[in-house]
Amino acid sequence: MSPFLTLLLSPVTLVAILLALTATLGILLITRSSSRRIADRLTELSPNVAGVSALSVGRRRFGALGQKLAATPLIGSNELVKVVAALADAGIRGQDKLGLFIATKTTLALGASVGCWLALQQLGMMPDGFGMQAVVEIGSALLGWRLPDVVVSRLAVRRRDMLRSGIADVLDLLVICVETGLGLEQALDRVSRDIAVANPVIAEELAKTVAEIRVLPQMRDAFDNFAKRSRLPAIKSVMTTLIQTIQYGTPLAQSLRVLSGDMRAHRMLEIEERAARLPVLLTIPLIMFILPCLFIVLGGPAVLQVMTSFKG
Repeated sequence: MSPFLTLLLSPVTLVAILLALTATLGILLITRSSSRRIADRLTELSPNVAGVSALSVGRRRFGALGQKLAATPLIGSNELVKVVAALADAGIRGQDKLGLFIATKTTLALGASVGCWLALQQLGMMPDGFGMQAVVEIGSALLGWRLPDVVVSRLAVRRRDMLRSGIADVLDLLVICVETGLGLEQALDRVSRDIAVANPVIAEELAKTVAEIRVLPQMRDAFDNFAKRSRLPAIKSVMTTLIQTIQYGTPLAQSLRVLSGDMRAHRMLEIEERAARLPVLLTIPLIMFILPCLFIVLGGPAVLQVMTSFKG
């Protein structure tokens, strides 16, 4: 039997499949919305959906395990603060999501360590000496531990891009709503519902801001919270302008129109900057792939003639 088939039929394959399923299930459970949690509560009351309720119970137990691990010194307070901040940047909030994330990281760390050990033993590549084996196991465990962080960081980057691209559209819609006679709170509520299909990320943030406006004593506190959650200079400047507009009583429609024009100009500058970087980025593939082929086509016949003349 070939080494490839031996590896394919070994326990390493089972461990790799379990790791992939654990990572996929963990990310899906973490990114579930609150509406799904309500649906799970309703399905638990129905006797015909035992499988779904069992999945919900398993998710809660998995998250409870992660919360217990987060409370131990194994995670550490500094690491826990970083994890909470990273999840918030990705739009994943809630104590249950933190528990699911910690449980997923721990499971992947242990699974990666065991899978690496089995793979190296199966292939006969396990290094000699306890020290090298410990380094390999610790490295594989750290890789599995940090893999969910990479996924969450990519989700955070995608979320920030959606916020950055959607704020200009929000300002345009706010101008229309304000000019028709709506107040700022009603305009934000209407825009959050209208833009939900095109940009659900910024619609969620706007809905949360509207809820905070209705609860907090001052409207500026809700705008400050929006700016802190987004961590984007563009949104921070927009929120600062709205606070100043409310404070000094300047015309809201005029301020929103000026903000919209500035945001469009800023987006155009970003597009021009990316276009200006394109020739520099194309230099590397040009040197690596196109120029060698060009040299072969142009210099190949001459090299062949020289080789033929030397043979003759």
